[in-house]
Amino acid sequence: MFGVLKNRAFEKALQKSLPQGFVLPEGIWQLIRWLEAKGQCFRYRSSQAMFMPTMPVDSFDQLWSHLAFVIEPDLVRNWFGKDGLEDLIVPLVKCGADGSHFAAWRNGAKTEFVFLGSEGEAFSVTNSVQEFIALITMGYFSIEGRFDLELSPSDNYSEYFDKKWPDPVDVKEYVGAALGVTYPATVESLIARSEEDPFVKFVERTLAET
Repeated sequence: MFGVLKNRAFEKALQKSLPQGFVLPEGIWQLIRWLEAKGQCFRYRSSQAMFMPTMPVDSFDQLWSHLAFVIEPDLVRNWFGKDGLEDLIVPLVKCGADGSHFAAWRNGAKTEFVFLGSEGEAFSVTNSVQEFIALITMGYFSIEGRFDLELSPSDNYSEYFDKKWPDPVDVKEYVGAALGVTYPATVESLIARSEEDPFVKFVERTLAET
């Protein structure tokens, strides 16, 4: 069976799955609670795993975006090809049809948000929870690499569909009012861009040690 799960099931499951001492910013929990209160906790038909779309829908059959909060504890081990990194990197939002994810990375005392692509692409996204929430609620259909983030959400959607983009106005209004999130005209200003990308360096160093 699949369908709506209630009683803060996703929040509780995500909290239980986090490594000891791994703290997600409160803004993430506020968004998750709001989504769960709107009945946005579902199970995938194929795996029965719980997920929570980052942009609300009226029912499972009306899902239109791949972006969803997920709990995937095995992804980091599979991505890097070794154990021991699960305490540092937590996959948080599945963002692409290909299995790409945004993850929370514990970089020393800081929590940063990063991209883990299904084909090995990795880069820093932002260290701001407000910017991260803006990115995952802007209305993207699928993010499979940096090239997708060069498009606006509506242009990204039109790459796949010849119909009107379903602008997620309700979640934008909520996070704007409750979390102080603002939405830029384009996504370019949200993405951390540096020749010395700390996550890229971390990935390269880690893979070299494999």
